[in-house]
Amino acid sequence: QMQDSKPQQQQKAILLDLFRTRNIATITIMSLLLWFFTSVGYFGLSLSTPNWHGNAYVNCFLAAVIEVPAYVIAWLLLRSLPRRYSVSGVLFLGGGVVLLIQFVPADYNVLSIGLVMLGKFGITAAFSMLYVYNVELYPTLVRNMAVGATSTASRLGSIIAPYFVYLGETS
Repeated sequence: QMQDSKPQQQQKAILLDLFRTRNIATITIMSLLLWFFTSVGYFGLSLSTPNWHGNAYVNCFLAAVIEVPAYVIAWLLLRSLPRRYSVSGVLFLGGGVVLLIQFVPADYNVLSIGLVMLGKFGITAAFSMLYVYNVELYPTLVRNMAVGATSTASRLGSIIAPYFVYLGETS
């Protein structure tokens, strides 16, 4: 007795499935915004290294070196703490420190560079954690589409990031 050898049809998912229910739509909108603004912060800090106090070459070197411990700490945090606390913690670290830079007097070059590096550390760790966090939020059927949509939002943020650097030069 032979079974029907016709393969079962898989369900097709479309982009609107990311907004079909209220829960998935909320997750999608929040993920799109989170990826967009994290990308703006990451690339904004990376592209503004020549504008920092001190030697531009040393600043670029420090900005590249700080990413290595950020990735290691992100990996350790993802292994030991819940995803929500890990991502929100490094986002608050990165964003809060970058906001504090505005209150540092112009004479304190080392302090401002240190705060920028700490902010870049937090944003870099968050940027690397978002891939893991985002994949676990969605059901299997729409997971690839959700990662693609949020990655597109991230790329839009990276396109807009240089304009924020220019805003800092003109103000």
